[in-house]
Amino acid sequence: MDIEQVEQLISEKRIEVVRVGGADMDGVFRGKHILSEQFLKGLHGGGFAQCDVIFGWDVQQELIDGLEVGSADGGFADIQMTPDLATLRVVPWMEGEAAVICDYAREDEPLGVSPRQVLRRVLARAADAGYEAKMALELEMRLFREDQESLREKGYGDLRPLSPGDNCYSIHHASLDEDVLGVIRKAMVDYGVPVEGYNREHGEGMYEMNVRYADALTAADYALLYKSGAKEVAAGAGVALTFMAKYSDQVDGCSGHLHQSLWDDDASNIFWDAEGPHHASEQMRSYCAGVLATMPELMLMYAPNVNSYKRLVPGSWAPTTATWGVENRTAALRFITGSEGSCRIENRVPGADVNAYLAFAATLAGGLHGMERGLECPPSVEGDAYKASEAPALPRSLGEAVELFNESVVAREYFGDEFVGHYARMRAWEVERYQQVVTNWERRRYFEQV
Repeated sequence: MDIEQVEQLISEKRIEVVRVGGADMDGVFRGKHILSEQFLKGLHGGGFAQCDVIFGWDVQQELIDGLEVGSADGGFADIQMTPDLATLRVVPWMEGEAAVICDYAREDEPLGVSPRQVLRRVLARAADAGYEAKMALELEMRLFREDQESLREKGYGDLRPLSPGDNCYSIHHASLDEDVLGVIRKAMVDYGVPVEGYNREHGEGMYEMNVRYADALTAADYALLYKSGAKEVAAGAGVALTFMAKYSDQVDGCSGHLHQSLWDDDASNIFWDAEGPHHASEQMRSYCAGVLATMPELMLMYAPNVNSYKRLVPGSWAPTTATWGVENRTAALRFITGSEGSCRIENRVPGADVNAYLAFAATLAGGLHGMERGLECPPSVEGDAYKASEAPALPRSLGEAVELFNESVVAREYFGDEFVGHYARMRAWEVERYQQVVTNWERRRYFEQV
């Protein structure tokens, strides 16, 4: 869109307020509501001011020490939000509202720690090599018949699920929840977030909703808008939902499976080779080799929270080793090569708590690293990847992932020293906070016995 088209949309749709913002380091959509008149003035003036604190606090808005961006040492200065007008859309469940995603800059220089900028940086490297990355993120979620007050009253435990029973893939059980899932689906489609389908998953109140693939930046934008918007729409239906990687040790975790392919200037899928083994090209295999080789050191961008690692356990439908296989859901990378149009790699490491911009940047950086160096794929896993004891293990904790990320030459090459230092400190902070907490598990285990 150009400004004239924006003015026309605001007039025709009677837009009164525009949500202006973007993803913070945890993938939370943060920003401001700006009256449409001021929004148009801001477009002519070059953008909007935003306190840089959104990149300097944790997911609970507690300030993190040791950061150069978003800290008191920098005076919590303003940064500039520049709307990407290609993302402007009407918010269908709110009368008179629109939303737009922004890029961030300081003194006209892109903000290097911004997750959207991190992805842009890797995409530019892919483009220089003649490739366009197409991606999609599957997001699982757990839904509960709770609200903001009841969640807090119950301490986020003993919650009433949207639907009882373990009814994975059950059509008629899913139909019973259509009053909620159907509303979310329709709202997302009207929002310009193209949902392709959804289904009951494993466990009470668990669903997966699939959004259509797109170029990687657009697909990451879809994920940001979907995760924020679905929570709003569900709340209107009297339901709370979570994208936690592992809500309870009694149930399976929620995944954020990442699908990816590379296309050349001729709009051909370079992963496809009709004559290759399993129709996979040499480029696809080198890309896979790079993603696997960098997976442990870039794990922080796939699994960003302490809770993320509770999902990555044997037998859980989540991987524990850096492995790949053809149509194998126990491996970290799954080759899907049924046709040229659908040929892709599914990265099964991320959980639903992932920041899509960072996960997309990590997997693309790994793949480009493999292609640039002509890395060779290790042998594929046949059968149960959990039994592949010789395969490289993935980090088992956030603390281990922080150490590997800090030392990663690939991370610094592809994402820059500024981002690596900033993000590693933020994730180390999460570890520090967790180490101070006494959990219910500890009380149950030690209270009477020690």
